[in-house]
Order: sequence, then C-alpha cells, then structure tokens
Amino acid sequence: MSKLKLRLFILFISISTVVSAQTSIVFVPEVYGTTLNGLFRASIFNASGVKSVRMNITVTEARAGKIATIQTGVFTIAPGNNIIPSGVARTASVAMAQNATANFIRRNQYFPQGDYEYSFNIYSASSSQEIIIDQTFNNEITPPAPLDLIEPYDQDEICEKKPLLTWQPSIPKVDGLLYQVMLVEIKDKQNAVEALNYNLPIVNQKGVVANLLVYPPNSKELVAGKKYAWQVSAYRDQTVINRSDVWSFEVNCQDSVNNVIPADYGYRDIEDLARGNNYISNGFIRFSLTNSYGPQKISYSIVCINNPSKKIRSLPTLRLKAGENKINIDISRNFSFDDNYSYIMKIRMPDGTQKSLRFTYKQLAE
Repeated sequence: MSKLKLRLFILFISISTVVSAQTSIVFVPEVYGTTLNGLFRASIFNASGVKSVRMNITVTEARAGKIATIQTGVFTIAPGNNIIPSGVARTASVAMAQNATANFIRRNQYFPQGDYEYSFNIYSASSSQEIIIDQTFNNEITPPAPLDLIEPYDQDEICEKKPLLTWQPSIPKVDGLLYQVMLVEIKDKQNAVEALNYNLPIVNQKGVVANLLVYPPNSKELVAGKKYAWQVSAYRDQTVINRSDVWSFEVNCQDSVNNVIPADYGYRDIEDLARGNNYISNGFIRFSLTNSYGPQKISYSIVCINNPSKKIRSLPTLRLKAGENKINIDISRNFSFDDNYSYIMKIRMPDGTQKSLRFTYKQLAE
C-alpha cells in the first residue's frame, strides 16, 4: 500500500504542475505597477476550460512592508487571454495599510519611489483552497529622467519650414516604448502651453520609435514669421510614461548664412550656425570656433534629414588647436551625400556641450 500511495502522490503533484502551468498572469510592472488602477491592467492567460475565479493582489514595498491588499468578486475566465473586467475592478475591495507609503498613495494616487513586489493570487470561486495562480512580479520605481527636447531649441529662430524634430530618449528604457509628437501654431495672446492644449495640431504623429521625427510629408509646411509650440510624450500601449516640457520656436530666415560677407571667406561662427540658419554647402562645410583648451580631436557626426537610416561614412578626422579655429570639411567627393538633401551635423564642443549645424548639400557643378 505504501508504494501505491507514493505513486498516487507523485501523480497528484504532476497533475497540479500541469494545471498551474496552463494558467498565468501577464503583467508589465514597469508600465502598470505605479498605481492601484494599473494593477488591473494585468491579463490572465488560460489554456484550459472556462473557470469561475476570484483574485487577490498584495502589494509590498521592501522598507515599508505590506502596502495594500485587493480582493475582487467572482468573474469568469475563458480559454485564451482574458482582461480583467472593468466592473470587477470598480467593485474590488481595497485595504490600505497604515504606514507612510500607503498614506502617500492615498493622497497622490500613485506609488512613490521604492522597491515593490506585486503578488497575484487567483483561486477557484467555489473554494479558496484551490489555488489556480500564485505569481509574483518585482519592480523598482525610480523617478523618470526628464524627457528633454533638443531641436528646435526653446525660443529659437529657424529657417526650415519642415524642420527635423529631435529629443533625448526617455529614461529608464521600457520595452515597447513609443513617442507621440505634437506641434501647433501659437496664436496671438497665447503662450506655448495654451496653444498646445487648445489649437488644432499641425503635426500629431504617434508610434514614433526613434528619438527624432522627420517632418511628416502630409503635414503642411510652417510659415515664415509665425511661432509654433511642440511637445513629445513617451507611452506604452495607452499609458503615458513620460512627457517633455512645451517648447516654442519661430520660423524666421532673415539672418541667413547664404548672405555671407565675402571678407569672411565663407567661414561663419559656429554659434550663428547653431541657431538654425539656412546653410548651403557647395561641397564644403566651413565654420569657425574658439577652443579654450589644449589641442584635441573634434568629435562630430552627420545625419541625413531626408533619409535618417542612411549612414554617412568616410568623414575626415578634424583636430583643433588652442584659440581660434577655421574648420573646412571637404565633402565634395563623399558619395554619402545627395544633391538637394538636408543634413544635420552634431558637434561635441571642447567644453562638452553640443552644437548642431543644419545644411543643404549642393553638388559642385562639373
């Protein structure tokens, strides 16, 4: 009999393992683990038959201990992926602990910085002893780094009527993160924030993967003399993870680099070029800068605005001397450049700051 009991016990364990493996919680704590409501964005994958279940969610923080316990009423899960019904979420019982972290969540409706554990427990509606899922997720909540815009710079004056929009990537990085870019015209007596909230967007581009947006061809070009506001939001699914400040700029081409005084020999100060003036490169890029440090190599890169995926190769190495430098980059024989295409050159200055020079490439006449 003892051998028979042992075999039955092993069989029972095997069946329990298979059953538990057939049902699992799908949850992204980095995105949804910041609010109590976000916990209900978990879904339940069920590989077996229809079940009537209840769910408990327990949230703990490494230092504060237990934060909250959530208990739902009965609901049904079918084979496949099941979202938690909205009615179940609304009627769930939430018991908050008596500690500083729980009090913060009561007041602000989101989780403060901390090291969290989310324990999902799903059991049969007919018996609390029949556990269907017991699954735990961990997440460290840290304040997100600011989502900083790069270009066009705040209160800048640019010449391009279809500008390249660039920003810093959102940190921390979240899998599946996308960006939404909004650009609107600023009307009379409006500030940038009001314009973004109330005016129809000229650009409203969702699903942007990279941290730059080539001006959409279906958006009308900007108008000289008018001011514009723009903002970038980082999101996953329908949840906003991070959002930039609202910046403004004006389209103004009065100080064009095309009108270089001949006595300058075509060299223009890098500070002027960084303001977004319209520089035409006839096979050469010429600018001047002052190096207050010792001799060193200059770090720079060039990206094609019309075709950002194209690699710009074979750029010459440039070295700076102490004091004033006149830089002359010969790109006339570089086949990476296309006639009438626009480019942006990013230059790492000796003091660690970055300058951007936008230009249009024109092939030299044969």
